[in-house]
Amino acid sequence: MRSATVKLYEREPYMTHFVAKVVGISGEMVELDRTAFYPGGGGQDPDVGSLAGLAVSEVQNKSGAIMHRVQGHSLQVGQEVEGTIDWPRRLDLMRAHTGEHLLFSSLNRLVADLELVKIAITPAKKSFIVKGKLDWDIVLQAETMVNQAIAADAETEETHVAREDPLVAESRVKLERIPGDRIRLVRIGDFDLAACAGVHVRRTGEIGMLLVEKISSAKPAGDHEVEFKVGEEAVRRCLQLATISQQVSELYGAHPEDLLKAMRNQIEELERTKDALRRYARAWLGNLTAEKVGEASLFTAVTHGLDRKTLSEEATKKALSPKTACLFVDEAERTLVVVAVSKDLVGIDANSILRAVIDEHGGKGGGNKTFASGGLGGTGWAGSMLEKGRALLIKDAGKDLPV
Repeated sequence: MRSATVKLYEREPYMTHFVAKVVGISGEMVELDRTAFYPGGGGQDPDVGSLAGLAVSEVQNKSGAIMHRVQGHSLQVGQEVEGTIDWPRRLDLMRAHTGEHLLFSSLNRLVADLELVKIAITPAKKSFIVKGKLDWDIVLQAETMVNQAIAADAETEETHVAREDPLVAESRVKLERIPGDRIRLVRIGDFDLAACAGVHVRRTGEIGMLLVEKISSAKPAGDHEVEFKVGEEAVRRCLQLATISQQVSELYGAHPEDLLKAMRNQIEELERTKDALRRYARAWLGNLTAEKVGEASLFTAVTHGLDRKTLSEEATKKALSPKTACLFVDEAERTLVVVAVSKDLVGIDANSILRAVIDEHGGKGGGNKTFASGGLGGTGWAGSMLEKGRALLIKDAGKDLPV
C-alpha cells in the first residue's frame, strides 16, 4: 500500500517551488510523492499553479493521496517533475484564512454561543456563516480586536497532538469532523487556538488589515453571512467607503457620526409621507366617477407611488358592486397594474385584460377572471397602457349589453 503524499504545504506554507516524483496517474489526475499544492479544506480553495510547465487547475485530497489535475499531460510514473504554486493567490488566501480565525474568535468572545457553520475563502469572496446574534455594533468591536491582533504581529504556530491531549479541550474544535488519532492545532498568539488543516501566514502583521464589508441573512444554513476583505483590498475598500460617507454627509448636511440618525429620521418622514399618500389616494380613488357602458361601470386611473396592496384593495372594493370593472395603473420606480371585475360582468376577463396590457412590455403577473395583477421594471408607459386597457374594457363590456 502506497503511503500518503508528504504535505509540504503544512511544513512550509511559503514554499512556491518544489521537486517531486510522480507515483500515480489516473487520466488527468497526477499523484506525487510530495507536494506544496494545498488541496483545499476548511472552506479554503485549493491551490493552482503548474506542474512540469503545465497548468494545475484542480487539487484534491483522496484519503491522504493529493491528486493534481493536469490537462493534456504525458507524465509517467517515476518521472521527476517541478511544481510551482500561484503565490499571489496563495498568499491572499493565507491572509484571509488567518484573518477568518481572528475574526470569528473575536466575535465568539463577544457572543459566547455563536456557532461557525460554514467558511468560504476564495479569491473572489471571503466569508463565513454563523448561527447566533450579530449586529454592526458587535462586528465593530470584533473588527477592532482583530486589527489590534494584526498590529501586534503575533506569531502563528502549529502543533500535532493526540485527541486526548488537554490542549484539545482549550481549542475551537469539532472532533466529529476530524479523522484519525492526531489533531493539528493552530495557535495565533494569545488570540486564537483552533483545530485546522489549512495554511496560514507566519505572523498576523502580514494580514495588513481586515475589514468586514457586509452582513447578510444566511437562511436556512445559518443566521448571518459575514463577508470581509484583507490586505490591500481591505485598505482600498475602507478608503472608498470613508469617501462615500463624506460625500453622503455633504448631501445630508450632517457629520458622518450623525448620518445614521439623519437617515433614520428621513426614513420615518418617508413612511409618514407614504401613509399620507395612501390615505389621499384611497379618498381620491373612492371619489372616482365611473364611465358607463350600458349597465357596466368602468373605473380607470393612473396613480403615482401607490403599492400593490393599496391598489388591489381599492379595486377589489369597487368590484364588489354589480356590473363593475376597475383598471388601475401605478407608475413610480416601476409600473404596477391591477384589474378587478365583478362576478356578474361575464363579458370581461381580468387576466386577459392584464396580459394584453403588460405582455408587450415584458411584464409579469397573472390572476383569474375576476382579479389579476402584475407589473414591469420600467416606467413611461402608464398612460398608453391605461388607454389600451380602457379600450378593451369598453369593448368587452359591450358583450354584456342586451341584444
